[in-house]
Amino acid sequence: MSSASFGTTPTPLRPLVTQPVAPAPAVPQTQQQQEPTSAISTITVTEKSSPETAVTILPAATKTEKFLLTAADQESGSRDERLNRVIRSKYEAGLLKPYNYVNGYARLSRWMDRNVSQESKQQILQPLSVLRPKFRAVAATLKDLDLVFIEEAFERMLLDYDRVFSAMGVPACLWRRTGEIYKGNREFCELIGLEGSMMRDGRLCIYELMAEESAVNYWEKYGHVAFDSSQKAVLTSCVLRYRPVVNPNSNNSAGSAPISASPNKNDDTSNTGTPVKEEPSDDDTGATQPTEAGFINCCFSFTIRRDKWGIPSMIVGNFIAC
Repeated sequence: MSSASFGTTPTPLRPLVTQPVAPAPAVPQTQQQQEPTSAISTITVTEKSSPETAVTILPAATKTEKFLLTAADQESGSRDERLNRVIRSKYEAGLLKPYNYVNGYARLSRWMDRNVSQESKQQILQPLSVLRPKFRAVAATLKDLDLVFIEEAFERMLLDYDRVFSAMGVPACLWRRTGEIYKGNREFCELIGLEGSMMRDGRLCIYELMAEESAVNYWEKYGHVAFDSSQKAVLTSCVLRYRPVVNPNSNNSAGSAPISASPNKNDDTSNTGTPVKEEPSDDDTGATQPTEAGFINCCFSFTIRRDKWGIPSMIVGNFIAC
């Protein structure tokens, strides 16, 4: 049945109108990226704050580590500038210190009290009484870093004489101005009958290897040319002790029983020693004290190496047996 039969007019259909849906607000990309990061950070902080996990904090670099970094990764500049930076860093780390010569003079005084006559002691003290005030006067004008540079120059010369001593066949050794021996070649060790380990780090002094008259002669001649810049080398003679007897506690005020320093005997040559001459003892046990094997007459020359302030810092001696 159609709509016309009822007498009504059909109502037109209205089109379906849909309201536009507003788009959801866009989330910034940075916020999207930060959200998971912040979550991970929260988890990490929570995990670190847990008592079961210890928090590791790297300490600041020590002065020693700073020195090693400075020496390994040097800044640009001239050779002297780079060397000065390394030396200053080494000094600040406490690894490079001025040498204490007061202990050297105290060691010489103890040796004189035990091994030489009163007359010989006065002959040695006479040039030293003139030299030591001069040394103190110059040292008073220097800074601590200047004294460190002097010690650095001494160490550098030691390295230079490594090559010199290995190439020369003449017995030779070098020592500080107070007499401590810091290097000797193989020929010198064979000349006096000692092991090479005794020629290092001031374990022996040059005057300890000489006869009394030769020690007096050395100090007198050294005193005459120590501050004379026109004099660098002195030619003289001396008498050396062959296979001297060594006192292991030479640096202490108290004495002790001497031991032999011969390389053919089982002794502890790592100790610092002073050659002393002992006579056989007639005790109840029948034991005898070791004695020196003899003396060696030598032609002797020594050369003085001075620093830029004119102070003797190293003496190099050559010996030829007569």
